[in-house]
Amino acid sequence: MTPNNLIPIEISQHVIMVGVKRDTPGGMAAVINSYYRYINRLQYITSWKLASMPIKVWYAVSSIIQFTLALIFNRKIKIVHIQGAANASFSRKAVFVNIARFFGKKIIMHQHACDFVEYYDNHTNKAWITQTINNCDRLIVLSQWWKEYFTSIGVDANKIIILNNIVTPPPTPTQRCNDGKIRLLFLGEIGKRKGIYDLLQAISNDRDYFARHIELRIGGNLEEEKLQAFIRDHNLSDFVTFLGWVSGNKKTECLEWAHIYILPSFNEGLPIGILEAMSYRMPIISTPVGGIPEVVIPERNGILVQPGNHNEIGNALRYFIENPQLTSQYGEESYKIAQPYFPESVMGSLRNVYNDLLNQL
Repeated sequence: MTPNNLIPIEISQHVIMVGVKRDTPGGMAAVINSYYRYINRLQYITSWKLASMPIKVWYAVSSIIQFTLALIFNRKIKIVHIQGAANASFSRKAVFVNIARFFGKKIIMHQHACDFVEYYDNHTNKAWITQTINNCDRLIVLSQWWKEYFTSIGVDANKIIILNNIVTPPPTPTQRCNDGKIRLLFLGEIGKRKGIYDLLQAISNDRDYFARHIELRIGGNLEEEKLQAFIRDHNLSDFVTFLGWVSGNKKTECLEWAHIYILPSFNEGLPIGILEAMSYRMPIISTPVGGIPEVVIPERNGILVQPGNHNEIGNALRYFIENPQLTSQYGEESYKIAQPYFPESVMGSLRNVYNDLLNQL
């Protein structure tokens, strides 16, 4: 099959997808952009954009109208595939679930939220959340950990499908420069949740040592000024560079530049950034949260540290500094572990989900 025909028109004509605007920073948009590449003539409705509140409201209302009209006038649509998260996203997507049920469509809820546990625990109507999910025909999750979690809150286990996030590996193995320093890459939202300040504090705690042995590039959005002030105030500018949000060719250049990918998060689903780095043959330093331990295996392709533990983060960096030969060895293992997340495998699994639902009609 050609890349844009891994899910052919014979199937995609029966599917409509709902989710965030494609240029939104984050993993969900990355997944959706991959689907555009590999699903022939994907029918897609944008329900949210990172913008001011009036614009967000406009997107929400207009998307509901577009969605309803599509279900009324396009009789070929049989499956509604909803890309969602927690908090306000879940509430918005519940509207689409109810509309799709009214029209008798098969419904897939594709859950990307890394903070769904907190959302559920703090919600005043937990039964509504569980019932909304059970009103769908399938719940797609990103890992075995998340399948077990949703089963524990009352979601029908028979409805839950584990579907890997999708990453496209580089066409040829990356040839990295070896100038005596370990090159580290962090890509993600700038804030406490992703652990960027813990990483910087761990480096600052032994600044002179790390200045001699590492370079760190940071790509991300949101707390840009706070991050830059932290780098400046802790005298890290000589070997720590903030790039802002990176995408496209700039992101590819960063992935080809780095030796090690680091993401010391407090919660996650299964980050696209980790999988992309693995496809570029990088070892990973991360935390044992969400689905991460299913792809980052200590003493094989990376190191897991406890969230917020500066000593463990520093020790993980020292481990690779003192054992530089392990970067390529662990990187090759990362590539092997990442292969089930490559397009042909993931799209084949999604194609089976679609066909299974269509055969029930």
